[in-house]
Amino acid sequence: MSETSPEAGQAAPEPTESAAEQASAPRSLTFRVTRVHLVFVAALIMFITPVATMAGGPWLLLYLIPLVLAWWVIRTGTTVDAEQVRARTALGSTRFGWDELSSLRLHENRWIKAVLTSGKEVRLPAVRVRDLPGLAAISGGRLTDPTSQE
Repeated sequence: MSETSPEAGQAAPEPTESAAEQASAPRSLTFRVTRVHLVFVAALIMFITPVATMAGGPWLLLYLIPLVLAWWVIRTGTTVDAEQVRARTALGSTRFGWDELSSLRLHENRWIKAVLTSGKEVRLPAVRVRDLPGLAAISGGRLTDPTSQE
């Protein structure tokens, strides 16, 4: 059997740049509504099917409810990288740079809103208080991590 460890007197191989980059923080983070919600959408389709198929006609429009819910689950989220924050809702999206961010507002210890220098508040979908360390890491020091202990 051969071992891959360096022999006595030899220096250990230095890590390559790619290994060092992999160990560093990610370049971007995407926060999404959990896809488990799609199980609820599938169950809703099963419950709607008997009513919609037996009654027919306008009752077929009931299928729009799970379709809209699935669209919301798939589309809603927040993506952050070193340059900007992008908040996507079911009907639109908002982008702003880190320089435009004045502060974060925590709402009932669950939701987070970004307060911009213009005074506008932008809800950050799918971002929770537990995600603040990740936001702080991506921001490049523009946000402080409230959970870090110095």
